[in-house]
Amino acid sequence: MRQEVGMGRGRRYVLWGCFCLVSLIGLSAVAAGLVCFRFWLFLRLPPSVQPGVRWVEVRPGMGAMGIARLLRENGVVADAVQFRVLCWIRKGDQKLKAGEYAFSTLLTPEQVLDHLVHGRVFLHRLTIPEGSTLRDTARIIGEKHLASPDEVLRLSADPDFVRSLGLDSPSLEGYLYPDTYLLPRSSTASSILKAMVQQFRTRFPEEWKDRVSQSGLSVREVVILASMVEKEAVVDAERPVIAAVFFNRLKLGMPLQSDPTAVYDLDGFTGPITSAHLKRASPYNTYVNVGLPPGPICSPGSKSIKAVLYPEKVDHLYFVSNQDGTHHFSTTLGEHNEAVSRYLRKLKESRKQDGPESRAKTPSEQESVPGDSKPATGPNKEPDRKKRSP
Repeated sequence: MRQEVGMGRGRRYVLWGCFCLVSLIGLSAVAAGLVCFRFWLFLRLPPSVQPGVRWVEVRPGMGAMGIARLLRENGVVADAVQFRVLCWIRKGDQKLKAGEYAFSTLLTPEQVLDHLVHGRVFLHRLTIPEGSTLRDTARIIGEKHLASPDEVLRLSADPDFVRSLGLDSPSLEGYLYPDTYLLPRSSTASSILKAMVQQFRTRFPEEWKDRVSQSGLSVREVVILASMVEKEAVVDAERPVIAAVFFNRLKLGMPLQSDPTAVYDLDGFTGPITSAHLKRASPYNTYVNVGLPPGPICSPGSKSIKAVLYPEKVDHLYFVSNQDGTHHFSTTLGEHNEAVSRYLRKLKESRKQDGPESRAKTPSEQESVPGDSKPATGPNKEPDRKKRSP
């Protein structure tokens, strides 16, 4: 009897243990199911239903968990631990790229991870206009907070750095191709300058290199002339004509007399160019020096470079502004002086129409009206000015 009672109790314990085990397994399965369901929802739902952008700076050396916490703190993902698990499942732990990211709040965690693994960082738009000088370029880069302007200028004049880019030049003036660049926040002055010089090479096709060889000029001389055309021209169709004027004057040993060269090396200069500027001693001033200036005076665009390589076949030696962005081109000094007189009359009439304030000249304007070309006093003298209107 006692033996039967003991066996009955033993069966009850076994049954109770089995019940507890089954219950525990069931509860664990339910819990696991809930966890999996939550993870499933986490993978498919963005952190917010409200459209927006979250800016996140992932620093070099941050681990997967540190990045996960950073994303959670900035509202990019809903749960740091689950994002860390996702990284582990997708084997992305060691593939997350540093950089500045702009995450949409409508991205799912898998899409966020895809951005980080492929380094889809935010790219800043940097636009360098045609005709920008090295100083202009450094200023624009600084305004975008991509690099220090001083560092840009220092590297641009560093002989070792310039040589490392394969250029035979004392500086990068003229070789920083004017274009729109998309750059990450992690860019440095060095990487930006390299990209701009590389773009210069990309936009200088083999056909142009062959043309340089045929012209008898060096690439540097082409860039110097193109930079002058860039500063003088307003209308694209006139670029090859202006280039032809420069070539014609060079052949005759005449000074090029390009206004922008007279003020190129004046740091911070802003118009108007006066007669005093044209007389100043400067190696770049083509009014007091015959031949090309020692270097480019800006970064020319493709149209100006092409104009120098393929100038118009004309005999013009002079040009003066028509006050509408175009120029009047002349072959003889007499014709040019007449064009200058017309320009001065138009300028005087426009000042009368604008009122007393515009007619009142400053001392510098009385000395030389920006954009005009003064008639020479003798048949063999060259005009003082031949530039477009201000």
